[in-house]
Amino acid sequence: MKSNNTVRGGSTLKMQLIRLSVLVLALITLSSASGCTGSVPREFTDNKELWESKDLRDYDFTLERQCFCPEDWRGPVDIQVRNGSAVSMTYVSDGTDVDEEKFGDVDTIDKLFVLLEDAYSGTGEFEEAADSITAEYDSEMGYPLNMYIDESQMIADEEQGYTVTNLTAR
Repeated sequence: MKSNNTVRGGSTLKMQLIRLSVLVLALITLSSASGCTGSVPREFTDNKELWESKDLRDYDFTLERQCFCPEDWRGPVDIQVRNGSAVSMTYVSDGTDVDEEKFGDVDTIDKLFVLLEDAYSGTGEFEEAADSITAEYDSEMGYPLNMYIDESQMIADEEQGYTVTNLTAR
């Protein structure tokens, strides 16, 4: 009789180990599939490091936003950056000043990198890692030429894209 209890106890322990293993495996699979790993692609890191190595604090560039939003939020806008901060933003179309609220979160190349990193890691304005992110970088300077962020494939019209052109050191 005692030997039956041992077998039964051994089976119970074995079943608990199997259940625990399945649970651990499921958690690992779920965390990798969710995209919320908090990591950024090597391409992003390499290009950010390249940009930072240039230590460019004074530059001008043109920025255009692609979004489902009013035209004055899309631009394109010419941005002047001095000592690492935007000092002037004007619409390319007519030269009028841009309200800082419309482009203030992306008015430097460094802020574009922050936006991308937040989208990858689910921080800042992103509650979780974006479902889809694509970015193309300048091969000599490392700054993003084009970037596209789709926070959720289940939500329409929340996507945002940015195009940087005419970057000139000053």
